[in-house]
Amino acid sequence: MRKPESILFWLDDKLPVPAALGLALQQIAFLGALLVVPNLFVHGSVTNLGESSFLDIASASLIASALSILLQILNRWGIGSGYYYPLQATPTVFAVMFLAGSSSGGMPLAYGMVFVTGLTQLLLSACVVRLRSIFTVEIAGLAVMLTGVATGQVGLKLLFGHQTGAGASNMELMVAAFTLFVMVFCNIWLRSRIRLFATLIGLLAGSALAATLGMLSTDSVNYIASTPWVRLPTLPAFGWSFDWGMVWPYMLMGLALSLMSIGTQTVAQRTADADWHTPDLRAYGRGLRAEGLTHVLASFINAMPQTSSGGAVGLAATSGSSSRYLGYWVAAFLLITALCSKLIVLWLAVPAPVIAAMLLFISAFLLMAGLKLVASRMLDDRRSLALGVGLIVGVSHQYIVAGIQYPPLAGFMDLAGVTNGTLVALVLTILFRVGASRRTTQRFSIDATTADDLNLFMENQGRLWGARRDAVQRAEQAVWQAFDLLAHSRRLSPEQPWLEVKARFDEYALRVTFTYSGVALPVARAAGPSAEELIDDPEAAGHLTAYMLSRLAKRVQVRQRDAIAQLQLDFEA
Repeated sequence: MRKPESILFWLDDKLPVPAALGLALQQIAFLGALLVVPNLFVHGSVTNLGESSFLDIASASLIASALSILLQILNRWGIGSGYYYPLQATPTVFAVMFLAGSSSGGMPLAYGMVFVTGLTQLLLSACVVRLRSIFTVEIAGLAVMLTGVATGQVGLKLLFGHQTGAGASNMELMVAAFTLFVMVFCNIWLRSRIRLFATLIGLLAGSALAATLGMLSTDSVNYIASTPWVRLPTLPAFGWSFDWGMVWPYMLMGLALSLMSIGTQTVAQRTADADWHTPDLRAYGRGLRAEGLTHVLASFINAMPQTSSGGAVGLAATSGSSSRYLGYWVAAFLLITALCSKLIVLWLAVPAPVIAAMLLFISAFLLMAGLKLVASRMLDDRRSLALGVGLIVGVSHQYIVAGIQYPPLAGFMDLAGVTNGTLVALVLTILFRVGASRRTTQRFSIDATTADDLNLFMENQGRLWGARRDAVQRAEQAVWQAFDLLAHSRRLSPEQPWLEVKARFDEYALRVTFTYSGVALPVARAAGPSAEELIDDPEAAGHLTAYMLSRLAKRVQVRQRDAIAQLQLDFEA
């Protein structure tokens, strides 16, 4: 791993107290603003539970999020990814929660069945490592892009009054534009450490402007004033219940939340490592395990089901931090907020245009991070189609849901949201793998082969496999060098002047094997032969060839079996 230039506080860097306070408050501002989600659930037409229920559910959700952060950053006993990424409330779970809540089981059933969501994530955590050929870098990149799309969509809906249909006034547009400008200015043009707090400064500046223009609701201000500072929540608020008939919807919820988790973990891994090329699937599994255990607890304390927060990870990245120690500070603030009811309701008064600007700011970074991941791989028509169709489905799923006449499928797609795109891309990737071999063999004649022939061979295979572009280019150079050196080394049999090139690929490694009739190269040494050895030793040319190839490939192996020799080159992919 190598520290990215944009990161000031790396994975194991302890944060100075002033920086930690600012970064944690910035994270709490983002996560706290999304407390509007449990508020919408409590006051929904199906539930309509009242203010005390909102405070209990919000407190329970904050406690669950704090626990999830601690499990992730502690990374003990096979639980936790080792990266900072919190959970946040999401409106995508409303459909299933309302379905259970409106049944005879009521709210105890709606929250008790979250247990099934947690179990689903625990089961998937055991399978994800074996699916490494499916959860590829480009699929992870698509998930990150769609996370950015979802974040931006929420911001635009808040800004343009999608919920009320009233549209955005000129004053609201002005506040949103001003908030976004402050964030961009602090992030791009300021060179001091103030840029770490660009989002927090933008939120404060936007809220101050909104208050000056009289955009704060009087009812919200009175509600905040009447709410006590400290309030011990009632956990659980409703109880716990189980119904086998609701298992399937909650399992689908677990699948949707798991796909979002993979995208968010990809952002966290990519942020922390400048040399990141392939996903750490074992970290995926550990992260899903931590989320699954969190949802199991959430079912017993009646917390809202939550999704991994790509926005919070993106916010930390734009602030120059990937430190695990930020998680301790954020978890502590979440627990304090869970007990301080006035802080919980405070975020409900933040004007929608200010929150919208923050979400748009974060979504831009997530979108580009996902696009970079996709662009880092060589894509053939199969992979391009899988990603393209997945992207279309992800950004337009609401239109598809409206036109589907099969209620169970429509209900799942409505629940999954933009995650539909990742799921479609995964299914198409599995389908398109039929007939696509992970290994290929071609024979090249010594006299009739040029560098372009070998480069074309490697590029075509790289696109078919979705290999990393720079890895294939490095392999092209080494393969031609090996071919050229062998062709002129007098080690090939004159009766069989050809080289058989076999290429094999998995998601982590690219292997190229040369097979020919003749004498194998000597084993590569730690250093090349000296000038004297090149003159006096007849085997020095072979040692030089092996040494040069060892500098181009990760590993070089030679074999001799009777009259057949092999040269094997391994590359990172």
